[in-house]
Amino acid sequence: DYEPPAKKYALKDIIPDNPTYPWPSQADFVTSLLFSSPHLPFSDAQKKAVLNWARELGAQNVPSLDATKKCQLFIEDLVGQPTEKVTARSGNIFYLNDIANAIAKDYANPLTRFAMQDYPEDGGKGMTQVFNGTKMLLDLPSPPAVRVDGTIYFVNELLKDSSGAYFIPERFFLGSPSVEGGVEGSEQSDGKILYALGRAAEPTDAGFIINDEQEIIPTPIFAQSYEDLSLTNELDCGLTASSAKYGSLGPNPLREKAKGRMVYAVPLIIFMDDVSGNVSKQWNKHHAIYMSNANLPHEMLEKEFFVRFVLSSLHAAPMELMCGMKDSLRKAAESGIVTWDCRDEEEVMLIPSGLFLAGDNPMQAEECSHAGLNCNYFCRTCDVGGTKEYKASEEGYNSIFKSGNLRTPEKTTEDIQHQFEAAMKSGATTKVQSAVSSTGVRDSALASILESLVELGKKLCKQGAGLPATAKSEVTATLEKEFEELLQGATLNDAMNPLLGMNGINMHLDTPTEILHTILLGVVKYFWGQSIFLLEKAKFLHIFQSRLESVDKDGLNAPSLNADQICHYKGSLIGEHFKSLAQVMPFLVYDLVPQTVVNGWSVIGELVALVWHTTIPDTEEYLARLSRTIKDFLNITAQCAPSILISKPKFHFLIHLPAFIRCFGPAIIFSTERYESFNHVFRLSCIHSNRCAPSRDTCQLFAYQDIVKHVATGGYWFDRNVKKWVRRGAQVLCYINERPEQAHLLGISSILCEPPLPGHGKAQRMDEVQWKHTHCAKILKTSRSSISYYRSKSLVTSKGDQVDLNGHVIFRRPVDGQMLIGRIREILISHDIDKTVGHVALQVFSFGPTLHPSVFLPCLDLTKDKIVSMASDIICSVNLQHNCIDSKCVDMHQQHVLQEQIQTTRTKPVVDHQPTPHFFLNTYSIHNCDHIRLVIPEALRESPLRVTNPAEVRNLAVQQMKDKKAAKKLGDNP
Repeated sequence: DYEPPAKKYALKDIIPDNPTYPWPSQADFVTSLLFSSPHLPFSDAQKKAVLNWARELGAQNVPSLDATKKCQLFIEDLVGQPTEKVTARSGNIFYLNDIANAIAKDYANPLTRFAMQDYPEDGGKGMTQVFNGTKMLLDLPSPPAVRVDGTIYFVNELLKDSSGAYFIPERFFLGSPSVEGGVEGSEQSDGKILYALGRAAEPTDAGFIINDEQEIIPTPIFAQSYEDLSLTNELDCGLTASSAKYGSLGPNPLREKAKGRMVYAVPLIIFMDDVSGNVSKQWNKHHAIYMSNANLPHEMLEKEFFVRFVLSSLHAAPMELMCGMKDSLRKAAESGIVTWDCRDEEEVMLIPSGLFLAGDNPMQAEECSHAGLNCNYFCRTCDVGGTKEYKASEEGYNSIFKSGNLRTPEKTTEDIQHQFEAAMKSGATTKVQSAVSSTGVRDSALASILESLVELGKKLCKQGAGLPATAKSEVTATLEKEFEELLQGATLNDAMNPLLGMNGINMHLDTPTEILHTILLGVVKYFWGQSIFLLEKAKFLHIFQSRLESVDKDGLNAPSLNADQICHYKGSLIGEHFKSLAQVMPFLVYDLVPQTVVNGWSVIGELVALVWHTTIPDTEEYLARLSRTIKDFLNITAQCAPSILISKPKFHFLIHLPAFIRCFGPAIIFSTERYESFNHVFRLSCIHSNRCAPSRDTCQLFAYQDIVKHVATGGYWFDRNVKKWVRRGAQVLCYINERPEQAHLLGISSILCEPPLPGHGKAQRMDEVQWKHTHCAKILKTSRSSISYYRSKSLVTSKGDQVDLNGHVIFRRPVDGQMLIGRIREILISHDIDKTVGHVALQVFSFGPTLHPSVFLPCLDLTKDKIVSMASDIICSVNLQHNCIDSKCVDMHQQHVLQEQIQTTRTKPVVDHQPTPHFFLNTYSIHNCDHIRLVIPEALRESPLRVTNPAEVRNLAVQQMKDKKAAKKLGDNP
């Protein structure tokens, strides 16, 4: 019998009416909140010290450490402890947090539920979210049900619409009214309509004939469900033989399983990585898996609060962990997850599935049963590659610039089976190595078994002195017996990579090119290394540092541009450094390195700005631009360093990026930056454990942190004592909202805090000015003697940017709404208490007729034209750089160095800009890149190809590699 947790842990009975429910008291709740911060973990000794400190200061009702632990056990039991033990086939033991439990919390918590989108969306021409991609729209199983006027309709069930026609829906999706003829009044709150893709069905005497052609109809015209039709005799005629291929007239199996509940699909993003559990440089390798709910918009996916820890292990292999993850996901999908939908206030059933596998390139290669980046066939997505000699030939070199034949799980499975067939034969070592090198396939889940068979085969075939050779049949029989024992009763397919048979996952196509490791820590890092080599060789590094020190950072949103740090630690930079450098490098090296390298950096700037797009207004146009930029970049690379395209596979991986964006939405969605950041939280959990059972302790720690976050932010759970769904008490309800410091400790401050209001400014002290004395009055040529304003130091734009006086912005001209670029000359705030900006004086920039021939950027001139605008017309900040190329800014002046926020006597050289009105519009800037593109005249939006003769460039690259090889050989043999 179920024993109430309150009795089990000797706590008093706590009822939902308790104002601090589920905690016994306010003191217990506040203590739990403090000790559950992901970024501020406490050891037991530290917890005891904090509690003793509070008692010494006279605090009342301070719980003991033992009472705190009992309260934690009580809360875990009440809300649900998801940690489970898993034993791998190899005997390794690890723990995981049940996936079903985490997903259930997403729907029962208002922070997540109200932000979710339950159906994939046809975004029309553009895309902004993962649910706009083709994987969710077309490839994943459809969301199973919709509700129309209180009636639930399932996919693959016959229904009747309002016109009396029969229809079998196969997919449900959202779209704008223009997708197909909409129904008046059928729009959702956001103006979208829910559609069904399916087939019309026509009743005949021989049975229903299902149309071969699919069609789209709006779901609001659904009138009678399968359940309604089954109560009549309309289904008795069955299907015709020709229509049987489309299914049956039976109910969807989920109808019975759901028992009247609404059913939703939950696609999951799964991330696996290796991470050290130590603060020191000593590597303490753990493998960890996190996940995210892909029904959330990418703006929320980026937040730490929405990353779910699943499991970690110090001992188990990555594919063993993935097998545990897969089993947990499979069980949740087969049984369905019953939870509370706090939006619609009802019980619902959830069906989870995998969407894609995020990770760095080596981990994704292992997930694909691929031999890695150093093998002959280096791409996990396609079969491009070959021997080193082939890749250095004209045919092989050109093949790197395009996609090969796409890999498939079926072909990978077949290649793995062939490797085991080779292991049973004589000469197995050579044959297995040849099988791996000729396909690029190596399954890490079976690697130890394969190695054991090869070694045993060697011993059996080894002939002792004076002894007869062992018969081949006997060797084969012994190997087969050993193989069966190693499999421990499983089949070869069961012991393989668990992702090969995972429903909804094609790991070769669902491991998207990851932009952090492939672009920033890949191709950008390679170009940085080459550029630094050239700068040091020419002794130009000090000039580069001075220019980097002088670069204008306003409107760039690139905080990692500390010139001294970057140049001093130039070989140890991280992703955020490369992300910042990619946006400014052409302004720094335009005359310090060869033009081909400058071209490379200018295309890198375009590539980074394109890839970090979060909103794609026109998918086809965007993907065409991206493909063009990638090809141009690869051609430039062939000019700069021909052999690097062979030795560094990340250049080829860029070829697949447009296809992955089409499939999963903007590339920022499958970037791993959020998960790499979460590694810090995981590392803290390892540091503050006793290291006796790291997998279990880490799972339990994250499980309790998730429980506290869930309860404290208003989530529901099922209370087995009162047999209903409940939530926190009244005092708990308002605690987080009233105390932002506690929200910060839980990692939700960025979600709860309100952004700055557009049109607000920061007034200078005691700087009241009469209207007639303002710049705005002189521009408008008006006089208002009785009106005065405050001059402001800054304002907040419509996009939420804070721009200082003399900063640069994109704004709409009040007269005709045309978008222009201007420099803020004056900001006037009215006398209102809310600091609302009344007028903004702007000095206007004009565009030059052509792009600059060296850095391929729009040229701007600061004109004498001035405009007065309203704050609402200021759209966003923008980054401009002084045109030092044409202005010949070669002189330097000394600037005092700040240390500890104090001006020292030390100085550093910075560029002394010439007083010319010539500037560049930085189109390499990621921040506000959409608005930057719109403000540019259409004739200047497309930069020219840097390489116009790609065939010649590639042929020359091949010849250069041959000449270099011949020269090296000649040098080795004088």
